[in-house]
Amino acid sequence: MSTSLPDLLDPWRAVDSRSVFAGRLPMSSLSRLHGLLLDATGEVEFRLAFSRDEGHRPILRCEVAATLRLSCQRCLEALDHQVDTSTLLALVSGIEEERCLPEPYDPLLVSDKPIRPRDLIEDELLLALPQIPRHEADLCEIRVPETSATQAESVKESPFAGLAELKHER
Repeated sequence: MSTSLPDLLDPWRAVDSRSVFAGRLPMSSLSRLHGLLLDATGEVEFRLAFSRDEGHRPILRCEVAATLRLSCQRCLEALDHQVDTSTLLALVSGIEEERCLPEPYDPLLVSDKPIRPRDLIEDELLLALPQIPRHEADLCEIRVPETSATQAESVKESPFAGLAELKHER
């Protein structure tokens, strides 16, 4: 098992040699993710394991764990979002191969060119980001007002109800 992550990697050679890369990366080194975080301190723990499955399909198991510091969109305070993912990727060289993949696999389109394993780790973190980061309602600094039954009924009333009343007065 190798612990140092190369900048570039031949994925086909990594599959043939059953390469495994594990370690930690500073969050600040992930440029695409950096701008989405409130604070880019900390590290991401990763494990990339290349191998072949029972059908001799080239695969990559990508495991990523990190705490992402985001900004809650309700109260704008810091929110720690825990990420702990494990994704099973099948290395494919074309769309036809991608269409034939069985259920547990996600496609990873690769060619004869080397790939950047750091990008795979960053992709997993980007995919794990919530669409709208926010605290649980009871943990947030800003309390969400609960609507009463009368408020809910007034919301359901048509905005044209006043016009209908004017029409009936004639």
